[in-house]
Amino acid sequence: MTNNNYDLVKMLFAVLDDAYRIDKYYLKDAEICPHCKEIFEKMKKDIESHSQMLQLEISRHVKENNFN
Repeated sequence: MTNNNYDLVKMLFAVLDDAYRIDKYYLKDAEICPHCKEIFEKMKKDIESHSQMLQLEISRHVKENNFN
């Protein structure tokens, strides 16, 4: 796998892991602080956007037979 494709996959894994942790742990922990909860909710939206960008780019590489 080329470095570029590896980087895309690695970053996708990282953002999906972050989204999971926000859902599973951080939002619950932040219930005591509305400001923290707001921060984590915003971060989750940003992460979802980043995840979508990465998924689309990986898909494009696959379709162009450039995912090696």
